[in-house]
Formats: sequence, structure tokens, C-alpha cells
Amino acid sequence: MAKRDDSRAKLLGELIQKARTHARQTTASCAEVLGISQEAYESAEAGVYDLSLPDLETLGIFLDVPMGYFWGTDTLDDEPDVDYDEWMTLRHRVIGVLMSQLRIQSRKSHEELAEHLGVDEDRIKAYETGEVPIPYLHLESLCRFMGGSPSDFMDEERGPLGRHQAKHKLKKQFDRMTPEMQQFLVNPVTMSYLDTAKRISDMDVDKLRQVAESLLDITY
Repeated sequence: MAKRDDSRAKLLGELIQKARTHARQTTASCAEVLGISQEAYESAEAGVYDLSLPDLETLGIFLDVPMGYFWGTDTLDDEPDVDYDEWMTLRHRVIGVLMSQLRIQSRKSHEELAEHLGVDEDRIKAYETGEVPIPYLHLESLCRFMGGSPSDFMDEERGPLGRHQAKHKLKKQFDRMTPEMQQFLVNPVTMSYLDTAKRISDMDVDKLRQVAESLLDITY
């Protein structure tokens, strides 16, 4: 009769705990997803309570980690640390500058913006310096008033939000693909084809024509 591999159970429990921490989930939320008590779940992380394969699959989905992570063939994605206080302070200043630019372009005065929102001019000036955060509904209203758009104020191409937006855009595009195409893209062998496609997309028209002519010469 095979003995329970306590060392493997402990290692698996540690992997589960790291995945949960990485996903910023609590033991209570994981226990609820698995339909077990919080005590039982915590015992699983300690390597005492045995989880089933469907339990691990459920955790993989809930914690957004590949199943290979539990077998030791995959690792957790590294997420850059973000100083949210510093980032938000910078964003308030940038948005203030952009609002000031939009106001100048639309030939509006501080007084007109203040009257539109029903606030005093000092509040508008504080918005533009980033000293006071602009409530989103105020930003939305001012954009309509000055002919702008809230999307013009978003930092979608760089920084934490840029990475966040890019990740969700890629996921959305991937989810729209057929299962066959998804399987093709995740196959490691496919990388050579994708690299070739990337190089071709970077070529100018003349270079592409030369490649096409070379292929025709080989064919015939």
C-alpha cells in the first residue's frame, strides 16, 4: 500500500498559498469557491487536507494560474510593483495640464468653466494644477462643454494602466478566436511562425516583392 507523500502534499500546499497571495484572495474566498470550510482549506495549504484534481482545476481558474504551476512546469506571472500614491499624484497633475490645454484650445476662461460647474474659479485652477483631484463627473461635463472626450485624458499606452489595458485587450481578442486558433497560438512550435509573420509585417513593399519573387523562382 502506497504511503501518502507528505513532502509533496506540503509543497503543493505552499504553491496553492503562493498562488492565492499572488491573486490577492483570502482563504475564505477560496474555501467558498471549493465548497469546503475555511478550516479545511487552510489545512490544504498546510499540506494536511487533500484536494482533488477538480479542486485544483477550480483554484487554477479562480486564481488565474496555469495548471502547470501546480506540477512545477509553469511559474506565476511577475507583476511590476506599483506605487499607487505616486502614480495617482502624477496622474492628477497630468490631467490638470491636459484640462488647461483643452480650455485654452477651446478659448474658455476659468470663469466660464467655474460657472458651468457651479464652483468658484479657485476650484478650477486647483484642478488644473493637480492640487485637487477632478471628480470624474466634473471631467465628463467639462469635456462636453469644451468639445473634448474623457478618453483623451486616459494614460492607455504606458504605465500601469497601459499594461492593464493591453492585457485585457489581448485576452478579449484571444477569447474571440476559435478553439483551434487558440490551440495553434499557445503551441510553442508556433513561435517560429509568429516570428516570421512579425518580420514580414515589418518589411517594406519592395522587400516583400523580392521575397515573393524568390518564392516564385523556387516554386517554378
